[in-house]
Amino acid sequence: MFSWRLCGLRAGASIILLAGVLSTSALAQVTIKVGHDQPEPSTHHQAALKWKEVVEQRTDGKLKVQVFPSSQLGSGTQMVEQVQAGALEVAILPTAWIAPLAPSVQVLDLPFLFSSREVAHRVVDGPAGEAILQPLEKVNIKGVAFWESGFKQFTGNFAIRQPADYKGTKIRTMPAPVIQEQFKAFGATPTMINFSELYSALQQKVVDGQENPIVTIANMRFFEVQKHLTLSDHGFIAYVFMVNKSFLEKLPSDQREIFLTTAREAGAYQRGLIKAAEAVHLETFKKAGLEIITLTPEQRFEFEKASRPVYDWYTAKFGTETLDLIRRNAQAK
Repeated sequence: MFSWRLCGLRAGASIILLAGVLSTSALAQVTIKVGHDQPEPSTHHQAALKWKEVVEQRTDGKLKVQVFPSSQLGSGTQMVEQVQAGALEVAILPTAWIAPLAPSVQVLDLPFLFSSREVAHRVVDGPAGEAILQPLEKVNIKGVAFWESGFKQFTGNFAIRQPADYKGTKIRTMPAPVIQEQFKAFGATPTMINFSELYSALQQKVVDGQENPIVTIANMRFFEVQKHLTLSDHGFIAYVFMVNKSFLEKLPSDQREIFLTTAREAGAYQRGLIKAAEAVHLETFKKAGLEIITLTPEQRFEFEKASRPVYDWYTAKFGTETLDLIRRNAQAK
């Protein structure tokens, strides 16, 4: 009788010990949810999956990543708010969606700010980029790295060769006021529409046009519901890899360092993917019958001149400090 009771006690102790080990193991693994607004074929999603692979590998599975593309977790604004509240650990989104919480980040949405991709990268990867992201920390968000969608282009159901072509049109914009000011300066009426609803809005002619980089126009198939594309390179869309600050600070130091390093590495990987994709997408547009217009230097100058009031609007609200820092970094070699 005693031996069976002893065996039972031992078995019970073993079960308790095993449960404790499993409990400790479960606690050791942290799940990170990542949300973004691009579809699964996008370079953003490919890079997010690459980050998942690398961060899980380097932490020996202690950090587990789940990636949710195509605004599955809500609109851009909603995902930013979720990161701020800690309901979502990571979001990868354009700076325009952050503007309601940290208005000064709109500086990157100023039209004709960068002369080339190389200059844009030099700026956002340097001191100017750190200064731009710093205000996010006041709202419990850490901006870790800049990914991108490339330079924006104009599309419309009308040909776009000069600012006057926009007069009387309705153009979809993101919620950043600086982008809305841009289209006001051209004579258009800016209309805010969620990204996930934009295809149907263009199809139903709720708006007459929009702006987005080549890869986004391709991935979202906007070329099917627009007749004209103008290669304007007028604005650089920087995506911010952002994390809930409190969550990041609670990670052990070794995991936190891996988290930060791999996010930046994945950003460099994503930039390479996006450059390679653009030439292929332009050929797709041509085959689909989209008229592709390239601005002449004279036409580009007219758009730059029309954009000057946007700079006046920005500096009146936020001063010139960050803009001056960007210009100095842009000129540095």
